[in-house]
Amino acid sequence: MAHPKREYGMDAMQTGDTELIRAINRFHVLDTIRRFEPISRAEIGERTQLSRTTVSAIITALLDEGVIYYDEGEPAGLPVKSGPQAKAVIARGRPRVLLRMNPNAAYVVGAKLSMHQVSITVTNLRADPLSCLVLPIRTWRLGAALIADLLEDGIRAAVAQAGITMAQIAGVGVGLPGFIDSVAGISHWSPILAAEPTPVPFAKMLGDRLGVSAVIENDANLVALAERWFGHGQGVDNFVIVTVEAGIGMGLFINGDLYRGHHGMGTEFGHSKIDRRGPLCRCGQHGCIEAFTADYAILREARKIVDLPPTEDEPSIEAAVCEVTRMARAGHAGLRAVFDTAGEILGLGIANLVNIIDPGKVIISGAGMRAADLLEPSVRAAVAAGSLQVLNGRCEIIFHDWTDEVWARGAASLVLQGLYRVPWSRNARIEMAI
Repeated sequence: MAHPKREYGMDAMQTGDTELIRAINRFHVLDTIRRFEPISRAEIGERTQLSRTTVSAIITALLDEGVIYYDEGEPAGLPVKSGPQAKAVIARGRPRVLLRMNPNAAYVVGAKLSMHQVSITVTNLRADPLSCLVLPIRTWRLGAALIADLLEDGIRAAVAQAGITMAQIAGVGVGLPGFIDSVAGISHWSPILAAEPTPVPFAKMLGDRLGVSAVIENDANLVALAERWFGHGQGVDNFVIVTVEAGIGMGLFINGDLYRGHHGMGTEFGHSKIDRRGPLCRCGQHGCIEAFTADYAILREARKIVDLPPTEDEPSIEAAVCEVTRMARAGHAGLRAVFDTAGEILGLGIANLVNIIDPGKVIISGAGMRAADLLEPSVRAAVAAGSLQVLNGRCEIIFHDWTDEVWARGAASLVLQGLYRVPWSRNARIEMAI
């Protein structure tokens, strides 16, 4: 089915930034080939709603760059036809030539920083994972410089494990929790870098170590990208990701593009306020959704009911939450009520998102899905009660768990999204437009 016509995808558009329009059109053509290969030019035009002339120009450029090739059913292991060699196919007058992406045209790295581990994934241009590496490290104890050193070593090891070299890496994407300015590459605050007295230019720190362009992003946006590329967000131009775990995050796609806000730090759903006299949040303010629903909030309320061992770091907090979840699932009425309340607050916040954004889907993910069966009934009830009548039941609510490895794959997709937008050479490094 063809996508709804987008303003930036219509050839009749006479105003706006021409280069931006070209970049976005290029992205949609390349993404369509990735998702539906092998595919013909005509079908690309139908799915993107671009004219034959526009599609032809983009396809010609992609062939010249070696990013795509004509599918001729060649035996595995033979080099793909691209560039000038591919143009000879046209001359033979075949009635319907199919196109495929050249997965080996570029390689990227994605990494996810958690409080208790680092996950690294190397992928090809099609986002197929080539190697994965997980390092169990208490990152919050290290400081920015040591984390960058550790990440450099891990990335180099993962790249070698994939059987390629750093010279073949077009870019690196890193996700971490907190207030992240992805445009400037700065972490203004993160629980992982909380000891740093000033904002941290982490993208530059890592890029200087690796000699490769690096970008950083709020980790919830990586889940949104992972869903967009591989999950429930495929083919949906407007959807929301809500991540539930140590904190509450949100990723948002609007009209097919990841939304970050004017300063690159928007969509902080977890810090929207439910009760200004409510409990203290990690951000220093009161009554945030996170302060009612994150892991530390669940434990705060559970401690009022049952005795629990001290929790000083992320692994011990997670272990305690798992125990509380087990007890609630076993029938502890008081603890079940804790999850009911957390789910109600979360659902009320999601209902506000439904009323404001009108998304096609809201996808709830993260480590908090360990208790999805305890949260889901009250979440759905609160969304139904709080949504406008005209929207009630029209937004699909999905509970979907991802591992940190998939979040790292989302970080790789962040880099690929930049590569898809700009003309490039297989032998050139990319300054990524995100």
